[in-house]
Amino acid sequence: MKKTIIIGLITFIVLGLAYGAGIGYYAEKFQANTSFGNIDISNLSLAEAQEKIEADINQQTVTITENGQELGTFTMADLNAQVNTQAFLEASYNNQDPTQWLIGFFDSVEYDNVLMNHIQIDDQAIENALASINILNEGRIQAKDAYIDYGEGRGYFVVPEENGTQLDVEKVKELVVAGIQNGTSSIEVNQAYLAPEVTTEDEKITSVMNQIETVSNTQITLTIAGNEEVIPKETVLEWMYFDDNNQVVFDQNLIYEWLGTMNEKYATYDDVRQFSSTMQGTVEVPAGTLGWSIDRDTETQNIADDLYAGVDVTREPSIVGTGYQNSLAGESDIGNSYVEVDVTNQKMFVYVDGVKVIDTDIVTGQIGTATVTGAYSVWNKETDTDLKGYNQHTGVDYVQPVSYWIPFDDTGQGIHDANWQPSFGGDTYLTNGSLGCINTPPGIMPQVFEHVQLGMPVIVFA
Repeated sequence: MKKTIIIGLITFIVLGLAYGAGIGYYAEKFQANTSFGNIDISNLSLAEAQEKIEADINQQTVTITENGQELGTFTMADLNAQVNTQAFLEASYNNQDPTQWLIGFFDSVEYDNVLMNHIQIDDQAIENALASINILNEGRIQAKDAYIDYGEGRGYFVVPEENGTQLDVEKVKELVVAGIQNGTSSIEVNQAYLAPEVTTEDEKITSVMNQIETVSNTQITLTIAGNEEVIPKETVLEWMYFDDNNQVVFDQNLIYEWLGTMNEKYATYDDVRQFSSTMQGTVEVPAGTLGWSIDRDTETQNIADDLYAGVDVTREPSIVGTGYQNSLAGESDIGNSYVEVDVTNQKMFVYVDGVKVIDTDIVTGQIGTATVTGAYSVWNKETDTDLKGYNQHTGVDYVQPVSYWIPFDDTGQGIHDANWQPSFGGDTYLTNGSLGCINTPPGIMPQVFEHVQLGMPVIVFA
């Protein structure tokens, strides 16, 4: 019994001494079963562990493959890898409990996924290493970004991105370090291709396509003289382009041109008219100042604003000129209230609401200063004014007082009283004609002035 006690005591003392020795030993060593990545640093001092990690990493060989085909190899030393693990190792070492050294033989300590933060590889070094095994981006296929294109009949559409084979050097570095960390020496670079910067799902693409969708589905209907013209979707898409900020912009020159086609179709300005005259039946009247057209400058901006707003709209366009209201009512822009000047018969008629209210002889321009035929409209009315100009027949300037003055074109022609005329009608205009104006008997002119209103058409024909 006594012997058994002595043996147990000795054993306890021996084990205690061994345990204490282990504490002393592991006070300066990493415990058993400790690894840094795939590098075993068990039973090494801090300095020894750092040295081994640096040596092992720099000796490791990296094999580059692409789609399973080996392209070449190089070592980490070729990459001038900087292993900065000392601070991490020291912290890990200081966190050990030497009194738990025995547990280390039965449990492992692995510092995984830490190399990525503690190895630095110079960009130029890895580019040189890749170049040494003839892996260069020159000659490789460049990735293509998704973009928006336009085709006739198709409109705007997205051309998808295309992957390339050029390498992302930063990604290659990550794969190399990850491979070393995981104990894998073969690196597959098809995981490191430079990706397209813009994909079909990119906000740059989707936002522009949404703008296109909104704009192209915006319906603008112009009611022109009672006719509805819907601007075609295809036409709107042709007008559209994008600025440097990928914002929709409309080519106002193209809008202006399109409005020109609407004027050709509907406007009456510059039209040659068929006119039902009082004495000659249907006559052809050249174009003059009478008529209306779409105000292309104003309406170009109006349409652009409507498209930017993205809201369906039906409206009349901005109109310039005279006679639109008559066209709107489905009639000729002359309407049924007008002045008719028949040069051949030297007669003037005034119609109001279809009723002839004035029928008078007149004197028009003589040869050399003949009254210019055409469809015009009254743009001013004055009383007791002076007519001034140059007499081409006498070669002198003149000032002629008149009681009533109604100009109707842009060259100086108008209707006025002429108390100097000895007679009106007949052939008087051949020898005593005006300089182009419509000389009217003084006794009739007050009634003409009363019935003729601003904007009223003046139809002059021979």
